[in-house]
Amino acid sequence: MARAPSGVSVAEVKPNRPPTVFESRLYAVCKSIPEGKVSTYGAMAAVLKSAPRAVGQALRRNPYAPAVPCHRVIAASLELGGFSGQWGPQTPNVCKKRALLEKEGVLFDARGKLVDESQCLGAEELGRACRAAGCEA
Repeated sequence: MARAPSGVSVAEVKPNRPPTVFESRLYAVCKSIPEGKVSTYGAMAAVLKSAPRAVGQALRRNPYAPAVPCHRVIAASLELGGFSGQWGPQTPNVCKKRALLEKEGVLFDARGKLVDESQCLGAEELGRACRAAGCEA
């Protein structure tokens, strides 16, 4: 059965429906991305044996932010990508995503591309981080 991610109380969020099994797995993987790091929709999809678009759609509906830090997921091009249903580096939600990441030490250039590529976890690194955190992808 699907359930809220560990460490998230019902008082913190009021989702309009329980998360699906896929969303529960996705949120667990997302929570394994440490502060100061990011990963891509594609890397998350590889860990979950899914598709990047499915990851993006599920994260767009994430009712557990910031406990489930969906702002740490960026596009395969290492650009900011979307956030809360908006796409484009000048949109309000993507500007918020950038500010959250910069507060964590993840910087982007003027075009919205990740400055330090070593801060991005690929599928293998993300899988290891997930296993270390005890999540079942």
